[in-house]
Amino acid sequence: MRIRISYKKNLPLRFTSALDIQSIWERTIRRDGLPLAYSRGFHPKPKIQLGLPLPLGFISDDEKVDIWLEKDIKINNHANNLQLKLPDGLMIKRIEEIMEKEKPLVTKLVSSEYLIKLWDQSLLGNNYNALIASILKKENIIRTKRNGKKYNLRPLIYDLRNDVCEPGKSDYSLYMKLASAQNRMGRADEVMFALGFSLDEFLVLRLRSNSYE
Repeated sequence: MRIRISYKKNLPLRFTSALDIQSIWERTIRRDGLPLAYSRGFHPKPKIQLGLPLPLGFISDDEKVDIWLEKDIKINNHANNLQLKLPDGLMIKRIEEIMEKEKPLVTKLVSSEYLIKLWDQSLLGNNYNALIASILKKENIIRTKRNGKKYNLRPLIYDLRNDVCEPGKSDYSLYMKLASAQNRMGRADEVMFALGFSLDEFLVLRLRSNSYE
């Protein structure tokens, strides 16, 4: 049986890595007594697959994890118990059973949407719209990856604006939609750096990820 859990990752776990999040799900599933499936071989590993690993320091309203179980169960009966065993900062939105042969989530994603909160709203300044416009007019925004390779960030920006229209998100200042395909991945923090902000001046919320289906 393969299940998909949709969940939120909030501020208490902002600096928890994707690998640690996967370990949290493993411990939570085992603590609830669910029959977690393992890979075969000399070093069996739990069959848990994060949809799109969240960069360190980001929070999210829309994360997903696929988990394989050794046998069929009525998973909805376990939703409340799983939530009680999770640490502060992870909140289950829904649990669903999916087809065993369905492709991994990450292979179907095309884009992700982000909201940005500035810790100091005065950083916006009077020239904020002009700054966004100047970024969108550029053909090339060259950034450097951690491995030292340079890439062009501009084609990875699908939308960038400061009119956030999400209900209940009035404290966020900026909306952006970026590429999230396997070989075309735009990072929201890199866009903020290109706009002239430093890491300690903003918080990134991944609002949702979009697939081609």
